[in-house]
Amino acid sequence: MKKNVLIFYISRYSGHFHAACAIEKAFKDLDPEVVVAKVNALDYTNPILGKILNRAYLEVIKKKPEIWGNMYDNPSVLKKTEKAREALHKYNMSKIKKLIERFSPDAVYCTQAFPCGMVADYKRTTSSPVKLIGVLTDHAAHSYWLHDEVDYYLVPSEDIIEDLLKKGIPKEKIIASGIPIDPKFTNKNNKAETRKELGFSKDAPMVLIMGGSQGLGAVEDVVKSISKDKEHRYQLVIVAGKNRGLNRRLGRLEKKVLGKIKVFSYVDNIDELMDAADVIVTKAGGMTTSEALAKELPLVIVRPIPGHEKLNSDFLTEKGAAIEISDFREIHKILNDLFDSKDAIQKMKEACRGISRPESAFIAAKTVLGEKG
Repeated sequence: MKKNVLIFYISRYSGHFHAACAIEKAFKDLDPEVVVAKVNALDYTNPILGKILNRAYLEVIKKKPEIWGNMYDNPSVLKKTEKAREALHKYNMSKIKKLIERFSPDAVYCTQAFPCGMVADYKRTTSSPVKLIGVLTDHAAHSYWLHDEVDYYLVPSEDIIEDLLKKGIPKEKIIASGIPIDPKFTNKNNKAETRKELGFSKDAPMVLIMGGSQGLGAVEDVVKSISKDKEHRYQLVIVAGKNRGLNRRLGRLEKKVLGKIKVFSYVDNIDELMDAADVIVTKAGGMTTSEALAKELPLVIVRPIPGHEKLNSDFLTEKGAAIEISDFREIHKILNDLFDSKDAIQKMKEACRGISRPESAFIAAKTVLGEKG
């Protein structure tokens, strides 16, 4: 019997969106008859508010990330915003009801907590039997996710299960699926051949540098610091994302050190760049780090954003898959130590392999196709 699946995310250029796309692709691979609809929850319910919130979030994490850290999963903030969230959910109820009843989904996936709360309210108000699945895209189960109406929580790892149990979520509702990543990250390409196809040197150490889809973090400082190295001849491949200013500034630097730095904007072949690289220097977004784990690519995390990114970084460093630094000026020494060591990179690759979940999107899809867990 054909199934309909609705997937809510927020923000087109985000890990939430990429997780939604990954789940959609997994459904298509497993059962082409499944009808999947992806919906930006904020654009659908509150387009103006969505733009305001997205702009405010980016400004805060760029200029005052400590404010975000203080707000993240803060019980006081949760309590103070409770009535506002209830009012917003009530205001949005007619739109959510209309969409769900028109599309008639067998399941609703939410890759962000805001739409999860709205659908939970819809289920509670209408007694709808639709299956609601919360998909966590960070190694943190903050309280905005917690609703009795959620049927399953798909979480990054077993480590987070205990946290959810303490918060009152029944164990049978929790599936350690991993963060859903595009199925193409399960493919392994030959490093030398991939470098040749992409126009990179096969001999020089290759460092992939990213700041997420928005090109955030200390990307420019990191690039300038590493590019000064004369001994290791690092080949730097930078993905600046949607950050036009960063792309422009690094483009000028690229021309000065021709052959040593290559700059890209928003690309759709991150999987190939990861196969070609030896190490990735990045922020600690759940999606990028999960993709790197699937590619067994050691991570160097610079200045993780307080809150969800810091928790992601703590998890990865504890497992031995990443190194965290707070001062970009240390990056030069860290990379030198890694590449000069006989086995440091190999040990980190093994740690990545031990905690990676390349089949995560398929596990997410099987939750609805009758093959849970």
